[in-house]
Amino acid sequence: MMFKRIISLVVCLLGSVLVIILLCFFSNGFRHNKNNFIRLLPPAKVTPGNILDFKTGGWNFAGYSSDSIYIGNLYTPDKLVKVDSDLRDTLAVKLVIPDRTKLTKGYFNLVVDNSVYTLDGNQPLLLAGTHRDRILKHASTPPYFTQAIHIGGNSFVLRVVQAGQNKLVTYRTDSAGFRMPANLLEKQVDGIFCTDGNLVKIPNSNKIIYVYYYRNQFICADDNLNLLYKGKTIDTVSHAHIKVDYIKSLNETTISSPPLYVNKQSAANEKYLFVHSALIADNEVAESLEKVSVIDVYAVKDGKYQFSFYLPDFRGNKIRDFRVYGQSLYALYDHYLYKYQLNF
Repeated sequence: MMFKRIISLVVCLLGSVLVIILLCFFSNGFRHNKNNFIRLLPPAKVTPGNILDFKTGGWNFAGYSSDSIYIGNLYTPDKLVKVDSDLRDTLAVKLVIPDRTKLTKGYFNLVVDNSVYTLDGNQPLLLAGTHRDRILKHASTPPYFTQAIHIGGNSFVLRVVQAGQNKLVTYRTDSAGFRMPANLLEKQVDGIFCTDGNLVKIPNSNKIIYVYYYRNQFICADDNLNLLYKGKTIDTVSHAHIKVDYIKSLNETTISSPPLYVNKQSAANEKYLFVHSALIADNEVAESLEKVSVIDVYAVKDGKYQFSFYLPDFRGNKIRDFRVYGQSLYALYDHYLYKYQLNF
């Protein structure tokens, strides 16, 4: 009896390893094999500009205001770096955070117009202040959230987990609290990992866009979360290629194998949505993409594909995140900030 049990355990273990190997194989196949779509790659769409070296890592985008970029750091929640738009001058910005405030690794700083925010969805916590004094105070207690963007005034759009699914809600820091409209995020597998993605605010408009990580889809809605249209990225992966397992002892659901990324980071300016794609097109060669990142461009007004361009790796680093402000694209490569000029 014991021998049979050992044999069964060994067979289960080997079977699990084989499944993971096969999933990794097929995932890599999608990334490096042809995927039944073509990219338009017109020349000279971006021009390299200046580079700023922060010397250490942990940097992230906090916002843009009055021709300056604000950069935050994971390890210094009370400090921002203000960088002029040409990346020539920097200024340390000190924030005053309430005493005894303990932030988790999920916190981030957000600079919008004349306001400064610190948000932490794991607590949850929302601190607010102004550029003038930079003294942050508790603005309100939002629901627990996993993503947040500011949409104007005292209003935000949050991604929350309700009834075991990701959902988008509007939230106001005044007595109005949060409102949960009809869910815009479409479940395919589990409702959490399969709907994971990137929430983007369209500057100077009432539009937001949510780009799914693991499928060729994005949605555009107004700032009351009324659906405006559903868009598709140019690849052909319409269903999330993920496998999830429930861990009973921890009461948690987790991804049990490497997922197939379709879309990575996303950003937008007034006219275009920029999506860092993870997949190769039929008119590309895998070797030529090893040292570049592919950015696909879509029109904000209707979600239609326009063209693509490449951002080369910098000193062995791929882009970790990027933002587009007007006609300038700013990319973070580890501890480097790189400016590109958009020629369209």
